Parts: sequence; C-alpha cells; structure tokens
Amino acid sequence: MCSRFDSVPLSTLILGDKSDPTSSSFAQRLAKKTKKQVFVSISIPATDSQVLLLIEKRIKQEMDAFPEKF
Repeated sequence: MCSRFDSVPLSTLILGDKSDPTSSSFAQRLAKKTKKQVFVSISIPATDSQVLLLIEKRIKQEMDAFPEKF
C-alpha cells in the first residue's frame, strides 16, 4: 500500500536476509499492479530475474481470473 508521502508501496522485511531485496521489491510491484496489500515469501535467487517476471505475471493472471480468491 502506498503512503501519502510516496507513490511507491511500503514494504517491510520480517524474516530473511536484509541484503536481499527480492521479496520486498516483488511485493511492491504486485501491490502497485493490484492496488492491494500483498504479503510475499519467496526464495528464488535474485539473479533469476526472468523466473521472477514469469511468476509475477502468472500471479497477476490468477488475480485477474479469480478476484474473489484474493
């Protein structure tokens, strides 16, 4: 969700390595696209950016196809 001070959605890392922003940036992109609060736990290396994009696209497709489940 965005704050009133910034258009980038807020994110907080609860568990995991603070030097790896994969989960936070993934959650921010999904929140921005869906305009909903998003919780993400992901353990895919950040070097696999193509895989992350495919996962993000598939999640968005599922959210569009079945909005009542999200």
